[in-house]
Amino acid sequence: MSSIKNYMRLAMHVRNWPQYFKRKERNKETSRYITTGEPFLFDVPFEFYYVFKEIFLENFYRNDTWLPAIPEYATVIDIGGNVGYFSFMIASKRSNAKVYAFEPMRRNTEVFRKNISLNKRLEERIILTEAAVTGMQAGMMPIFFDDVNDNSVIASVCSDFSKSNNRSVQVPAIRLFDIITQNNIKQIDLLKMDCEGSEYPILYDSPEMIWPLIKCIIIEVHDLDTEKRNAAFLFNFLKEKGFAVSAKPETEGCYSAVAIRRPVP
Repeated sequence: MSSIKNYMRLAMHVRNWPQYFKRKERNKETSRYITTGEPFLFDVPFEFYYVFKEIFLENFYRNDTWLPAIPEYATVIDIGGNVGYFSFMIASKRSNAKVYAFEPMRRNTEVFRKNISLNKRLEERIILTEAAVTGMQAGMMPIFFDDVNDNSVIASVCSDFSKSNNRSVQVPAIRLFDIITQNNIKQIDLLKMDCEGSEYPILYDSPEMIWPLIKCIIIEVHDLDTEKRNAAFLFNFLKEKGFAVSAKPETEGCYSAVAIRRPVP
């Protein structure tokens, strides 16, 4: 039954969904898809096939719980944009949305930029910056990644995020506060965070002024310790900031969480 649901979701998001069944990734080939809603072309190199599945088939971000609340002229910040599939999905669903996407790993941004270039005027709607997002630190900072398996998806600014992350590289870093002020953002309709542990410093260390601006947050949350870097502490923190939080356990101490600002009484 879960496979049928996944295929139904695929058809909801992708026009040429039969392409999926050609299984090109098994031959290490690239597949090209077209979104439903506003039609955007995007390529899926075989090494990013599982990222495509997570967003377009498996509904990791639980779109049905937050998408109805996102307005047509939405402002979206996508932290941990990877190769852009989430940004493409939300841009196709809200044709007047503007997405500010941030991704620190060069291999990922190369694929992301190439996909943007396939679509006329999309560069005006998805603004991609090659940088890590932080709460307080700006300038350059190390990011740790798995060089042995060429796995950029688990790259993290947290040195203890994964034992597989055996190498580090210096990347530009920008504060969430600076993203807001530099782009004159008055409201964040959706803040998406899939940043391998960076969710904690971004949310805990950002100044108080950001919170009234944020209407909805979707987060991949990782349990990293028993103090503050864990789902239970973070969810209570968000509730104190005025959000209703729902979460679903995934695998290996990971949760998909949705936080929607509660109406003011």
